[in-house]
Amino acid sequence: MGGLYLNPLQVISVEEIQNLDTEIRIPIDEDSGIAFRKEPKPSPGNPDAVPETSGEETGPKSLEVKTKEVEGLLKRYYSQFIEEKRIWEDRERGNIYNSRSDQNDVRLLLWKNTHRLTETYIVRDSPVLYDLHIRAAKLYAEQGKSAPALRHYLAAFKYHPLDLSEEMYMNGEWQKEDYKNLFLGPANTHRDTFQKMNDAYADWERAKNNQHTKLSELARKNRPLSEIRTVENNLVLETKAKEKVYLDAKKAYEESKKQTFDIYLDNKRKSDSIALYDMASVVKKLEDDNKERLKIINKLGTAGKGIYVLFDYKRNVDFFAYELLLERAHSQWPENPFVIFDIAEQYRQDSQKERAIDFYEKYLNLMKESKISGADADEKLRTTYLRLASLNADIKRKVIASQYYESYFKIAEDSKEKTRVSYEMGLFFANHIGDLKKASEFFIYWLNRNSKDWNPSLTESMGLEELEALAFFHLSRLDKLNRRPDAERGKLNLAYNQWKKIDSDLLDAEKLLLDLKSQKQKIKKDLLVTTEDEALSKYRLLDLKIEDAEGKVRILKTKSDKVPFLKIMYRLAVLAEGNRDFVRANEYYDKVIQYGGEVEIQAALKEKKRVERILATGNIYPPFNESI
Repeated sequence: MGGLYLNPLQVISVEEIQNLDTEIRIPIDEDSGIAFRKEPKPSPGNPDAVPETSGEETGPKSLEVKTKEVEGLLKRYYSQFIEEKRIWEDRERGNIYNSRSDQNDVRLLLWKNTHRLTETYIVRDSPVLYDLHIRAAKLYAEQGKSAPALRHYLAAFKYHPLDLSEEMYMNGEWQKEDYKNLFLGPANTHRDTFQKMNDAYADWERAKNNQHTKLSELARKNRPLSEIRTVENNLVLETKAKEKVYLDAKKAYEESKKQTFDIYLDNKRKSDSIALYDMASVVKKLEDDNKERLKIINKLGTAGKGIYVLFDYKRNVDFFAYELLLERAHSQWPENPFVIFDIAEQYRQDSQKERAIDFYEKYLNLMKESKISGADADEKLRTTYLRLASLNADIKRKVIASQYYESYFKIAEDSKEKTRVSYEMGLFFANHIGDLKKASEFFIYWLNRNSKDWNPSLTESMGLEELEALAFFHLSRLDKLNRRPDAERGKLNLAYNQWKKIDSDLLDAEKLLLDLKSQKQKIKKDLLVTTEDEALSKYRLLDLKIEDAEGKVRILKTKSDKVPFLKIMYRLAVLAEGNRDFVRANEYYDKVIQYGGEVEIQAALKEKKRVERILATGNIYPPFNESI
């Protein structure tokens, strides 16, 4: 640092930095925002000193006070650089996130991995400024002020090299500002050890060169062979002694490197990774807030009225600083669990399923090893199991997916989310794994919380008839497998009852729709005669009612189609035959013929003819098929 400018510790005292974490106030100038220097206390040798005022606010500091104090100390330092101060004040006044300038700053920050020089060539590596900027960034982020938080993160990393060499550790400018006295002592010790190793190596090299020189001189002078051998033996012993000194010094250096530089570098990379991750979280929020979407107003009424997002025209062309920051944070500390989880989320959102699975599994292993606890960690663990289950299911790894589903179910506490997932798990085990026993556990868990027909203690129906019908149907399949016809019949009847509720609602909705359409036709005829406002308003009102009614009919039809009604009817018919109730079996086959497609109708007609022959002759003929 040249003599023209003061370094940070000449402008900001260690005591002031320490006071930021205490209740001691740092006085701030109201106009400039610069922190005042602490006035000296009156003493016999200095009676003119101004005493400290006692009328200041006391007690714990608010976030605003903490922020002003950090900013005040930084402004005091920057006030000595006219250009730096002007740039900083301009940015502060803007106080907004500018996608072009700020994202470019992030890009430059990460692509220039070693920031040995700033733009002004004044500050290279300053722990004081880095710590103050990081502190300010966290305070702003805590207050929800993302733009100034990002500004401070960017400034912080200008004074903090992301890649640190051993030479920078031993002789870097950071040593001038090790105000916490944590690293300077070990760094100096390591430098001394490194120097001793270099000196020992130089001595060894000189000894080897001296050996060759002296032996060559003796040979040129034609000295006796005995004399040459005596000198050679002495020189070899001297060289070996020097070599041993060097090897001992090298061993001491390597041990020192492990105990000092390697530990320092490991801790620094972890700290940098956490800071970069915090910065990435701020950038992500800003990117989400900054997205511009083109919106259209739907006036046609074909899919409901309102404002809809047509497309996000910036989605695939933006430079996403967030992803680059995550990548850099991961390279600094590859085992940072927070970064690994967010990278997995990004891969999942980008539909890179196998890469997402790799990172989710890595996160899972880290969580098991580190045994991190807490509400947030537990929530992420549950999410990870669910993500792994769904992603493995998507790429046809059904058995692996089932294991993750079960792991989720074991650790998740009873909640709406677990109840919802339990139904999905039941369908997955029933349809994809074929494990009806395991599927029944999840369906029963879900029914106990959602079905009044299954659990009479529930106060009201949840309106999930189609889901209940499917759950009862799959439970009946397990009863069929275990040859429990009475239990199977009971569950099939429950499923049938749920379908009847949907069908009844569908008939009512279709009837209402027909009534509304007939009313519309009547008003339409009236409008041929008159154009009164009342008639026009009725016509428009009926249009809206018809839209709502059509929507309800579509929803109910979808619900009805979800229920395997034909399979339920066919199986109930077979069970009725088992009880020798052929009349009822005939009724069930009629239902299949009424609602089924060509294949189902042909199968039901064959069974119906067989049942009619049984009723006519009294001879029992077994069904052609147990189910369809």
